[in-house]
Amino acid sequence: MRVFARPYNHGLMPDDLPLYDNANEALPPPDDVRVTDYRVMPWPDGTRVTVEMGLTPFRVFPAMDISIVNTDGDVLRTLSCVGALERRPAPTLHLPTLPAGTQLAAVIEMLAGEDIRQRVIVPFTVGGPILKATVS
Repeated sequence: MRVFARPYNHGLMPDDLPLYDNANEALPPPDDVRVTDYRVMPWPDGTRVTVEMGLTPFRVFPAMDISIVNTDGDVLRTLSCVGALERRPAPTLHLPTLPAGTQLAAVIEMLAGEDIRQRVIVPFTVGGPILKATVS
């Protein structure tokens, strides 16, 4: 086994690493992360739903809440993400036992402290089709 006397230096400094797609664009505000698009994917067996979303570039890791609600507004499941580590998070939430075709909604809330900066509501059906859209 080879042991190196000093660590390998690849010549890159932390500031040289790209943290967003286009190095020429202005840095985003640290607390204004937005959902740009989503894909809500109910599993065919009706047991789960995956909520994938694209986020704007960020300097500070964002916080978000994702909830599954019924038509009466009752929260069936909720997930809080603090410090999402990627630009396309895709959490999967378990659903309670419900008949196929039951109407639900995925609610995505981008948070900044106590404030809700953005709320995206996506109606879907248990065991239904995949829903995909861009958020304006």
